[in-house]
Amino acid sequence: MEIIFNVQTFLVHVYESSLMYLLVYFLFSRYRPMHPRVSKNRLILIFITTILIQAFFSTFEYFIINVTITTILLLVVSFFFFTNWKDLLISTIIATAVIDIGEGTSLMLLKGTAVSSQDIAEISLNPLNTMLLLTIARLISLGLILLVLRFRKMRYREGTLPTIYWITFLFITMKDILWVLILADSPVKISFYYWAAVIPLLPVSYILFYYTRRSIEKMVEVQVDSKVLDEKNKYYEQQLITMKQTLESQRTVRHDLKNKLSPLIYLAESGKTNELVEQVQELGNLSVLGKIYAESGNITIDYIINLKLQALANKGVKIFCEINVPNDVKIAPFDLSTILGNLIDNASEALVYVSDEKYFNIKISYQVGFLMIQVENSFDGIVYLKNNKIISRKEDTENHGLGLKSIEKISKEYDGEMIVQYDNNQFKVTVKLLG
Repeated sequence: MEIIFNVQTFLVHVYESSLMYLLVYFLFSRYRPMHPRVSKNRLILIFITTILIQAFFSTFEYFIINVTITTILLLVVSFFFFTNWKDLLISTIIATAVIDIGEGTSLMLLKGTAVSSQDIAEISLNPLNTMLLLTIARLISLGLILLVLRFRKMRYREGTLPTIYWITFLFITMKDILWVLILADSPVKISFYYWAAVIPLLPVSYILFYYTRRSIEKMVEVQVDSKVLDEKNKYYEQQLITMKQTLESQRTVRHDLKNKLSPLIYLAESGKTNELVEQVQELGNLSVLGKIYAESGNITIDYIINLKLQALANKGVKIFCEINVPNDVKIAPFDLSTILGNLIDNASEALVYVSDEKYFNIKISYQVGFLMIQVENSFDGIVYLKNNKIISRKEDTENHGLGLKSIEKISKEYDGEMIVQYDNNQFKVTVKLLG
């Protein structure tokens, strides 16, 4: 087998490979909102090296070798953009698909103009004609990439999408590649009007798939919002029960106070000073809420903190509380009470499983326009996960993890975030809210 290296052909393939990897960079850099894993200068050097290797092997025009080299080089390039193997593999397949579809479509357009195979071979002998055809192919691929990126644009509310989603997407992509290759290599002469009718059908499956995915996503979002709202309603129902218990406790205190005040006048008139002092000291021990943990001036914060922390203290939990916030925090009381209530309730649930020292620390501060809520508690190091999301140990499996989900949803509504950290002994949640 004679191997001939042609400099002119090599330069044409350098141009082809440059356009191709420019598209690859455009796709990879926008496929996920992240920066390349290497510096800009090193990335440029990697792309130049890749282009030269691609052009060198393409010059010899051996199909199997070219396909193998292209696949390997795309995998290598994607490695510098992605760490997850699924992203690496899928991005490579998408890049291969859009490039092949672009080349196949441009060739179909050329065949559709009633040009014979012999004429196509003669046209390809002229480097300028080849470069023009490749430019058209890359422009078609660019259009496909824009469609893919628009298709990919979404909010990652629930982490990664199901595997069946990607299997379906890859099946559609591979089907279109095979369709293009079969039609492009067809020995039968096909009219231009046929291609004009067929080519627009290529993106139809992607468009339908995209809108199907959007409809499913909206449906799931409505279901999640409904569950979160139900969780909020249950929480407020618990709050009403707690308030009722507090009022009953106050009524009992008032009754006891009335009974204890009655004999004070008699003791004072009788001159029984020692007994009077004892009665007054007993009155000082009467309390409705017990220890006051929060006196920030914010009614919502003070009420939730004092009520919840007293309940924890009654269970033998060591409490540390530090609150420094203004009165006019621009966070809706409904949202603020939901966040604080869920944070403390989650900690209370975790402390049940702790056999050693039980502690709960909460710090609420106001920093540069943001309300910062930091909660730490001891726990046994056991975390239940479902789809990479933390869920509770409660028997109510239908509403697993809705507490943290509610907090995360509210934090995003206030342009903030929720950060969860834990080790074998401590669980920490930080909530940041713009307010």
